[in-house]
Amino acid sequence: MTGAIIEKISGERFDQYVKRHILDPLQLYGGYCVDSLDKTLFASIYEYNADSAKFIASPAAYNPRSAEIANYTMGYSTPVLSPTGGMKISATDLARYMTMHMNLGKYMGTRIIAKKSALVMQTQLSEEEAYGLAISTTDKLIPGKTMKGHTGVAYGLYSAMFFHPKEKFGIVVISNGCHPGYSDGFNTVIRKTVECLYKNLISK
Repeated sequence: MTGAIIEKISGERFDQYVKRHILDPLQLYGGYCVDSLDKTLFASIYEYNADSAKFIASPAAYNPRSAEIANYTMGYSTPVLSPTGGMKISATDLARYMTMHMNLGKYMGTRIIAKKSALVMQTQLSEEEAYGLAISTTDKLIPGKTMKGHTGVAYGLYSAMFFHPKEKFGIVVISNGCHPGYSDGFNTVIRKTVECLYKNLISK
């Protein structure tokens, strides 16, 4: 719904709006429209099949939906781009995007989003979900630390992008296939990887 509203107000297709206002100013490579990206850079994604205990390739992860986009209707067809999680991006570029949030909308001296908007995005709106606007708050990821960030799950991919707003450190983890088990509200492989990176690279 938010993606459709952006289209109605801006007059730009959602993926193009994000590219022009977020990705390009941050010099990030990524996007929602598969046909506009270099497919040789895509990592294969695998879903874990519990019955066979094997990882199965998920080609649907990069379904370009070319026909749907060719017949796109602004403010209506927006879900085709999957605004809530269809961004294709590398861990390095996602970390740069995270740094912008960690600095309340600024990156390398450039204002990307208003500070007020950044604060709203990071403000917990629901006690049950600890969720703001695309940014959640948790103390379950790293013991003793209250983190802000976002997780991603799609077609076997699991990811986490979380930062500590006061201590100014952040961690990005992306798996293109792992065991789907959860603990403390997070994919167990992702959570343990975050803990390991924190203990070995950040904690003193």
